[in-house]
Amino acid sequence: MTTSESGATRSRRALVGAIAALASTAAISSAVTALPAPALAAPADRVVVIVPGQQLYAGDAQNEETFRPLADAIRADGNTVVYAHAGGRDVASDARLIQRTVAPFAGTASSIGLVTHSAGGLGARHYLKFLGGSAVVDEYVAIGTAQYGSPGGCAQPRDAGYDTCMYADAITALNRGPDAPGPTRYSVVQSDGEWTDGRLDGTAQCRAYSPVPLANTGFDHTIEMRDPTIIANVTTSLRGSCAGTVVTEPVDSFDWQSTLFPGIPGPAGDAIRDAVPGVVPAP
Repeated sequence: MTTSESGATRSRRALVGAIAALASTAAISSAVTALPAPALAAPADRVVVIVPGQQLYAGDAQNEETFRPLADAIRADGNTVVYAHAGGRDVASDARLIQRTVAPFAGTASSIGLVTHSAGGLGARHYLKFLGGSAVVDEYVAIGTAQYGSPGGCAQPRDAGYDTCMYADAITALNRGPDAPGPTRYSVVQSDGEWTDGRLDGTAQCRAYSPVPLANTGFDHTIEMRDPTIIANVTTSLRGSCAGTVVTEPVDSFDWQSTLFPGIPGPAGDAIRDAVPGVVPAP
């Protein structure tokens, strides 16, 4: 006899599968062949700090090779590129590392930009919001950052990645009141199939979403920093323009649940979002 599953059951199974896939994306990132890291450019007028974020198994040189096409394009646009190799496991600790990386250029560079990926965007935003970084940094560009947290983060240890969970104290603090203090300019540049939409409230935000292969699988997250359109849109933001739409949303006008799975439209997306608290309950 054949039985049919309910829509809710299928949604829960899809969500569990999605969360499981998230754990494998770090392994995909680590599969890039490690090559010698490029030599650091001489000090220049315009500085961009790349924050790779959570790369569970890759070393610094391997991370830099993963980001090489993006870094090369930023350099070609007249910027010096440096890296802040944040671990993506402790938001406050990452913020202090970013602060130390930026400090030598504060007051000397004509502009400073932060280009962040994944969990790196959380540490960078903590630096901007709580450590005075918004007075120093001109541009903040987030690629694939779950600004309101992600269900996948909830499966990580409390002292090693849980800060990326939507229930984490670090996420709650970042999104209490205005998310993004000025005068820094903010952009989200990412795959239109990311599992979170990267929205921020309380300030003008450039939102540039574009198709990336393997959308809605979680694997687009591991390759988007090498995608030509994403790279072009990042450099556009660093110039002070926007390749998408500039949106200002009122403070506290949306919650974490509404930011999930933007690439799954209609009732299917609604069902998955509604299922998340039951599959990944608050502690």
